Amino acid sequence: MERIIFVADYPYLTKLKLFGFNQDIASAYFKDLSLVYNEDNIKTSWESIVGSSMSHYPVLALHDVPPTTFSSSILTKLCITTNVFDDCLRLLNGRLKQLTTLNDLPNLKCFSLTCDFIDACDAQIVLLLRHMSYLEELTVYLSIENRDTFVDGTHLHNEILIHMPQLHLFVFYIRTDIGTTDSMRKLSNNDIQQTLKKIKHQKVGCMTYYPTFGGICHVFSIPFLFDRLEMIGNTFPNIIFNNVTFLMVFDSIAFKCEFFIRVARFFPLLKELQISNCRSPL
Repeated sequence: MERIIFVADYPYLTKLKLFGFNQDIASAYFKDLSLVYNEDNIKTSWESIVGSSMSHYPVLALHDVPPTTFSSSILTKLCITTNVFDDCLRLLNGRLKQLTTLNDLPNLKCFSLTCDFIDACDAQIVLLLRHMSYLEELTVYLSIENRDTFVDGTHLHNEILIHMPQLHLFVFYIRTDIGTTDSMRKLSNNDIQQTLKKIKHQKVGCMTYYPTFGGICHVFSIPFLFDRLEMIGNTFPNIIFNNVTFLMVFDSIAFKCEFFIRVARFFPLLKELQISNCRSPL
């Protein structure tokens, strides 16, 4: 390793992959960044920090790692997969002092967050975003469960956007699943669309759907820039979803031939279609 690392300077080196090393060896060559590594000693959390293919590497867990053993004063960009949402909050405690893509710093301009199946903890997400009042670009993809009300334009405006005066790009998709209809107020697409008027300077869309077990509401920016769309019903707006490659539809009403014609038209790049329905198509 010394023959490679110390033979010359590498001013244009942007990525380095190392396999089969232990923590003692890593510490000898990388003084400023302590690494947390997997027990199999093959694929390490270093790759979870700087890698581009997050699904192929172990997640980074910070709940048992004190700041003194996981820190950096030079890291400026972070791409990770975490086990729990609280690890996102732990990254804001100052252990990564120079981070400009994720940190509690006024120079943070761009942030992206993807969370699937959040159990009514959108208050934690609001807490995280409140650290980022200087954001200019924000991207969120959220699936929230067990909430009493839908996340709509009023919620987004009052809880998040009003606290980001410099924000000029907001790319989002938020699905809210309400698991009971006992006390739920059934809102139409038009009701939700009216609240979305609070999100100014961009096009937005929505879909509401009320299966027998509760209610589902989708709110999203247009154009739809994500590749997954799940739990839509028998109807959807006349919008070209150019980036969606995975679509899951669910309804107790039979899907007719016209539905699949519309899917082919409005999801031109679709690669995988999952259908959940208790009746045969007509």
